[in-house]
Amino acid sequence: MYATHKKILYPSRNRKMKYLFGLITLLLVLSCNSKSDEDALDCLNVACTEEYRTITISVKDKEGKPVVLDEIKVVILPNGEDITPDITSSEYEWMGENGVYPLFSDKYVMKYRNKKVDLNLKGYVDGDVVVDSDYTVGADCCHILLIEGETDLVLNNL
Repeated sequence: MYATHKKILYPSRNRKMKYLFGLITLLLVLSCNSKSDEDALDCLNVACTEEYRTITISVKDKEGKPVVLDEIKVVILPNGEDITPDITSSEYEWMGENGVYPLFSDKYVMKYRNKKVDLNLKGYVDGDVVVDSDYTVGADCCHILLIEGETDLVLNNL
């Protein structure tokens, strides 16, 4: 007589396989990270230098002489938040003599860490806008950085 073999399914084995498949799927989904590498930087393990950085803009006339601006205004685009630096009269005097004006500093590292922000700088002479430039800046774990924009401006109309 021939013995017939029936395929015996072991319910506990099927449950274990389903559980294992579900666990592997869950782990794969959780390991996917939608953040960019830039967002995922762990700033706690980064050694920063002790320097304080400021992005500055040089403004000269067509002969290369420094342009003395009466006033500057720096705003965040598009909301227009004014982040013009507080400048003492002696600092402003030095800036005018050298034609060098601050745009963005390490004061904003924490607020814009691993982000980009668009800025607009306006410079005034006798109440008229003579400088109107847009910039993209950002910050890493330690310092601010210029991403886009011209830092050496030459004014032909003065």
